[in-house]
Amino acid sequence: MRSRKKVVDIADVQNDEVRRQVPESRAIRKDLHLIEAALATDQIVISLDDRAQTELCVEATQEVTWVNAVAEGGHAI
Repeated sequence: MRSRKKVVDIADVQNDEVRRQVPESRAIRKDLHLIEAALATDQIVISLDDRAQTELCVEATQEVTWVNAVAEGGHAI
């Protein structure tokens, strides 16, 4: 993906507001980078983990659109 210039590196996107609002769970903390990157870019997360979507649904992440490509099938486009 890098050789085809499909990867865009972004600066540190740590979001303290999101980190304050999400539960102190190791399982959830491992997915914070998805939310923080989405908030810093296009506000879209594509993930198969529906549990993470539920757990990370806090006030600071309301603008993020979650897409589960398997559950959405052809409608994800």
